[in-house]
Amino acid sequence: MYTTSCGCGETGGSVSALWSEVSRFGQSGDYARAAKAVSKILQINKDDVTALHCKVVCLIHSGSFKEALSVINTHTKVLTSDTIAFEKAYCEYRLNRIENALKTIQSASQQTDKLKELYGQVLYRLEHYDDCSAVYRDLIRNSQDDYEEERKTNLSAVVAAQSTWEKVVPEDLGLQEATYELCYNAACALIGQGKLNEAMKKLQRAEGKDTGKECCHLLHVYTFGEREHGIESWSNVENRVGLL
Repeated sequence: MYTTSCGCGETGGSVSALWSEVSRFGQSGDYARAAKAVSKILQINKDDVTALHCKVVCLIHSGSFKEALSVINTHTKVLTSDTIAFEKAYCEYRLNRIENALKTIQSASQQTDKLKELYGQVLYRLEHYDDCSAVYRDLIRNSQDDYEEERKTNLSAVVAAQSTWEKVVPEDLGLQEATYELCYNAACALIGQGKLNEAMKKLQRAEGKDTGKECCHLLHVYTFGEREHGIESWSNVENRVGLL
């Protein structure tokens, strides 16, 4: 889910050449080498905001979330919350520091769409389903981009969770179950209502043999009330459908 970018500046011949390396490695997806080039720029100017931001971006793309968060936390005077709120919250989220991520997002002065998207995922992980639903509804209503379908899918997952864990009668969102994700979430909502036969039919429509097996196991654990195992199985599938 992580997407971000950083600008490049020129302060001399050697720095200009290093920024060219950063750009080249970044475009090719070689973020480890891009990070090394940025580190050389920081040896010349340790407080270069753009370079610090780029280093954080490179580390995140490389999966080095602890190191990225360390860079952020050791340069708070330079990397202000307005500059780095999303990256900081994303690192905290990926490190399973969900409460910290929530505080970081809520303290940000500018709530961008990508920060709201992350906010929705954080609220989902914390099982704050009403607030999570409100976030996705706001994004669907006010955003003008190509991600409406993904947001509707996430909203349907929230409704399914409310049905399953809070025993709330699921709202009919009027979504066509044209994708695996929407069909799967609809099945979860039916499981929450105890409509297991209907749920099984929807699960059998889901694409992918391996995922189908996980869904059938999910039906079993929901039926017998093993919530912990159910969440683990659900997470295995959701890691592939974009919510967690």
